[in-house]
Amino acid sequence: MSVTHATPKLMVEDVNRSVAFYVEALGFTFVRGVVQGLRDEVTAWPAAGRLAFALVASGQARLMFQSRASLAAELPRLAEARIGGTVVLALDCDDLDDLYARVSERVPFIKAPHLTFYGARECSFEDINGYVLTFAASA
Repeated sequence: MSVTHATPKLMVEDVNRSVAFYVEALGFTFVRGVVQGLRDEVTAWPAAGRLAFALVASGQARLMFQSRASLAAELPRLAEARIGGTVVLALDCDDLDDLYARVSERVPFIKAPHLTFYGARECSFEDINGYVLTFAASA
């Protein structure tokens, strides 16, 4: 067996707010969502209604967001789980300086762009849910 693809699913309190941040601040594209309580799929952003689930993409990177209520209905042990903080998402990008300029106006950075010992340029910040995002670009 080999894994052919990984798409993190992040538990969030507000899927619409999460999608808005990733689309507006980070330049992701809204792929699709599911309206809370209806199971109706939507493909246009902004979504008409409160979403229980959404998929966003940028290049080859894909992220899923699912509301706490929806995810806890599937996996009850997550009902009281802490959101954010325990996951660092490592994402490669083609223009770290542009990302830093756009995002630094919206959120505080944990670590400003810097050169790593392994030759990449990276920066890190928390998204609006407390998940740590580390963006890297070739030096």
